[in-house]
Amino acid sequence: MKIIRDPIHGNLTISEEELRVLDAPEMQRLRRVRQLGFVYFVYPSATHSRFEHSLGAFHVAGKIATAVGLEKKEIEKVKLAALLHDVGHGPYSHSSEIASNFFKKTTHEIYTNKIIRKSAVSDALEEADHNPDEIAKIATGRKRPNSDIVSGDIDADRMDYLMRDSYYTGAAYGIVDLDHLLLKLMMNKKGLIIESGGLSAVESMLIARYLMYPAVYSHKTSRIADAMFTNALIECIQEKAFTIDELFAMDDAEVFQNIRSHGGEGENLLDSIERRDLHKTALNLSKEELGENFEKVMSLKSDIRSLKKLEAEITEECGLERNTVLLEVPHPQYKKEVKTLISDSGKLKKLEKFSPLVKALHEAQWKYWNVGVYTSSENIKKVSKTAKTILLEI
Repeated sequence: MKIIRDPIHGNLTISEEELRVLDAPEMQRLRRVRQLGFVYFVYPSATHSRFEHSLGAFHVAGKIATAVGLEKKEIEKVKLAALLHDVGHGPYSHSSEIASNFFKKTTHEIYTNKIIRKSAVSDALEEADHNPDEIAKIATGRKRPNSDIVSGDIDADRMDYLMRDSYYTGAAYGIVDLDHLLLKLMMNKKGLIIESGGLSAVESMLIARYLMYPAVYSHKTSRIADAMFTNALIECIQEKAFTIDELFAMDDAEVFQNIRSHGGEGENLLDSIERRDLHKTALNLSKEELGENFEKVMSLKSDIRSLKKLEAEITEECGLERNTVLLEVPHPQYKKEVKTLISDSGKLKKLEKFSPLVKALHEAQWKYWNVGVYTSSENIKKVSKTAKTILLEI
């Protein structure tokens, strides 16, 4: 048994078998992948890694699994799945995923599944008498009810990253009453269930996430840097500087090195990012301002080719060179309703229907959500007018 000291959870205990999984090269790469990408441009101390977060999720998943009464072997599976849940993330993870989707449908879950099933990770799992396929299913949310602990509405992943990101940014919003939540969690075949006495702790956690979005996860500066970096990656993949598979195997420093060594437009964008000479906001359009075009614009989030085509249309209409204008459509906080069930006097109800506050958060998220169009300072006026006309007429 080994002890790892963590600033969020204190002493984390890890067995020799779990340590062998942790020491696999695919896991060690996560030491060099930032958890929050370019958020460190806004919060300089937000340079913590996905490795740290994976350890935290591993620890919290073990506490949840124990609290809901899983057997020892099942607890081990859930903990390993939580440890590995982010192993498929590429460098500057969300930028990697968006860029790769310009060429083919790709998700970090696909790479997580591949790595767990066939790599040094799978060898370590088999040595520990675990089935890699089963661990992969739990890690990627495909084996309920246990996967709810790792990948659900109220899961170990979310509990850890809210606390960890709040700690490293200094944004005092990500408060999670973990001890109280653990006392109020149950599990049945449908997944995790919250006793009604734990409602305030759940609501507090969801409010924390709501507040962390505008303050940290969707801060305009990191959004602009992400958009610039995404275009740099697309340029490099188009010019065959590296493949998508090679991209997802890199860490943050390696992808910078590969972009720089390739040169061209990707390097120009990277130079601007590293100087913090970022594009400026030319236009933000809210859900309300988009009106009947909202659904069309939202569909661009999963259709990167169409998004980039529209971006090019705005650029050409303004008579500017490519990559001078960037169009970004962010994910909403809640794509679907919160499915977690709450036990009210023995009756199971959907949390969203039981709690007016949770239901209200679905609507309130649009206060902070907006489409962004970015360009250089001298082109703001021209781009703003053109982009607004095009986005409201698609």
